[in-house]
Parts: sequence; C-alpha cells; structure tokens
Amino acid sequence: MSKCTNLFGIPVAQVTEAEAVERIVAFAKSPRGKKAAFVATLNVDFVSNAVSGWPFSGNDELWGYLRNADFVTADGMPIVLLSRLLRRSIPERVTGADMVPAICRRFAEEGLSVYVLGGDKDALDEAFAKMDIPNLKIAGLDPAFVRLDVDQPEIVERINAVKPDIVFVALGNPKQELWMGRNAAKLDVPVMIGIGGTFNFIAGRVRRAPRWMQKCGLEWIYRICQEPGRLWKRYAYGLVKFSWLSLRAFFGGYS
Repeated sequence: MSKCTNLFGIPVAQVTEAEAVERIVAFAKSPRGKKAAFVATLNVDFVSNAVSGWPFSGNDELWGYLRNADFVTADGMPIVLLSRLLRRSIPERVTGADMVPAICRRFAEEGLSVYVLGGDKDALDEAFAKMDIPNLKIAGLDPAFVRLDVDQPEIVERINAVKPDIVFVALGNPKQELWMGRNAAKLDVPVMIGIGGTFNFIAGRVRRAPRWMQKCGLEWIYRICQEPGRLWKRYAYGLVKFSWLSLRAFFGGYS
C-alpha cells in the first residue's frame, strides 16, 4: 500500500508513474467477485467539479467517490505543486495519457485484457494502431453513448460478457467517475480507471503541450490556445476555484 497525501479530503498516492502502473496491474490480477477497484487521475478539473468551499459549490457524490477511491494519482501538475507547498510531497505527475500506453504494454506481457468504454471508435482504432503493442488482448471497444439520468444495464452486460481485466472509461470528468462509482459493484472486472480524452491524445487528434510546459504546470495555457471557445471559461473558473481551495488547504482545511 502506497503512502498518500490528503488533498481536499482526497487520498492522492505518493507514487511514480512506474509504481502506479504496477499497482494497477496488481489490481487487475486480483481475484474477481468483489467490487471493481476504482482508480482516478486527479487534476484541477476534478477538484473544481467535486469539492465545495465557500463561495464555490461542488458535487458531493463525485467528491465521495474520489475520497473513497482505491487509488488516486496526481494527473495535474498543480496537484503536485500543492503537495510540495504543504510539505506532503508527491514525487511526480502521473497522468492517464502517460499511463495508458504503459498499462497496455504491461497487460500484453501479463496476458491481461483491456476494454474501453466511451470515446470515438475511429480515434480508438487509431490510438491502438499507434501504440502498436503486439499480443495486447482487446476485449472490447465500446463507443456507447452513456447517460447518467437513466439506467443502462446493457452496457454493464456487454462488459461482463467478455470479462476484461480492466475497463478504461473514456467519458471525461465528472461523467466517467460518476458512472464508475454507480456501477462498480455491478461490474465483473477487477479494476476500472477514468482516462478522459487520453485516446485522442494518443491518436494525435489533440496535441499535448511540450514537456517543459507540462512540468511547469502550464499545460492549461496550451490547451486553451488549441480550443479557446470551449475551454477558456472552464479553465478560468477551475484555476480560480483551485487557488481558493488550495489557500484553505494551506491553512488547515480538508485535513
């Protein structure tokens, strides 16, 4: 069991990317028949969507799933920088976009299978072709339109029918985490992880920021420049709220 840094009541693992991948492989190799392990990759958007703190509202259901997750990694560099400010240092950023190819390579070595829920089918095909991992078992690519306002048992049935060793849930936050939390007990899989638009990055449909910008916590600027009309309001609100919540955390809130 890895040590965790408590941020906003959420236990963020103090792990490197390599350690995180091995932890997920261990989940996948664990016996079936119990609730699927819930893995989240925490970034500013997650915090903004989940955590309440005057004068900002949040989502208590989402926050509850994150607080009780089996494994949470620090996807956003601001998360890592805050942990260092609080002297509860997380060693490095561990993103879904970096972990997915590494997980797939380890799964191929172990003979484990993957299933993807969500995303664009063409983008998924392109991403797996670019990763080019021989012997990787793909149990299913399911670009289903997932809703949260109605029950969709057929999605769970499709997943359980092929018994994958992991489900990559590519619906974006907060939708993917809410779906995972509500369906964890119904799934016959050892582990599931929300990975957002990771396959769009791998396929090259969305460019990632240069490595130096990622390390400095400036990837959000690069993303806004790519899609200003869609992202600027979300990122502006998220950064203002995260800064306020971080100030509260620095003075003892969310301990």
